[in-house]
Amino acid sequence: MLDKTYLIRGLDALCRAHETSYFADGHRGAAIISAYYLCHENQVEGGVADILAAMIDEHWTHTPLCAPFPTEPCQPALLETVRATFLANIAGLRQVGHNVIFPSLALKVFHELPETVTPARVAGLCKLIEAFTIIDDLEVTEDDDIPYLGTPQETAELILSELLQVMTAFIDRGQGWSGHLLTYGRALLDLRETGHDDLAEAAEPAFRIYLKRIRMGPDTDGKAFVEHPDIPLRPHQRAYWERRQANSPALGHLFKYPYGFYGLMDPARDPVLKEQCMRDTFRIF
Repeated sequence: MLDKTYLIRGLDALCRAHETSYFADGHRGAAIISAYYLCHENQVEGGVADILAAMIDEHWTHTPLCAPFPTEPCQPALLETVRATFLANIAGLRQVGHNVIFPSLALKVFHELPETVTPARVAGLCKLIEAFTIIDDLEVTEDDDIPYLGTPQETAELILSELLQVMTAFIDRGQGWSGHLLTYGRALLDLRETGHDDLAEAAEPAFRIYLKRIRMGPDTDGKAFVEHPDIPLRPHQRAYWERRQANSPALGHLFKYPYGFYGLMDPARDPVLKEQCMRDTFRIF
């Protein structure tokens, strides 16, 4: 079962990732946290959490990446250091929005487990945030007709509508842009849910650049990929994970994408949109 120790190990991995591979190991820490919340915030079938816990234990929790941080007194005031670092490194679209995706998950853990706000973790998380220095050379203009975000329902339905379009545009070209639309969009909702509305607002301009980028479609010389088979199983079902548990989780997108998807489906209210998304997301899952 995924208990709160997985939140802490995922957080520790995020806060240590800058020491090894900030991008790859940041993914792994974020994936552990995402797996926990996927199971605790959604109606997943019995046994799903046990399978995810076993996968995480087999591949990650025993490694130095997830080793416990030194015991230190918590210092809640250090959240302002994280927030300031976040704001100082928010301009532009940085590596598909991972400068927002990763720290939003850490802030969610800090919100739920304030005792984890310790000096060593905060210092490590800030170094992770500062590592995202690669910025896409794009900007949104009035001619792009890129909408601004609204309420959680409006935001979720906008993102899910864009998802249907980008999945179609990237058939046979890989669905990474589609999957990260989910995790990026979910990160903005997470920031608001944990009381960081100002950070969500600061992150919105870069997210609108992301929307512009995915509307441009795949690069003409991009690599071709074999599409996922159209099977009826989805990540809330035990049978889905029984099919996948023997495979390596790699960077952990198989946990992160469902976390983003179900978190966007929840506030959405359009039944036709939700049904089509559930039907077509075999391309990602």
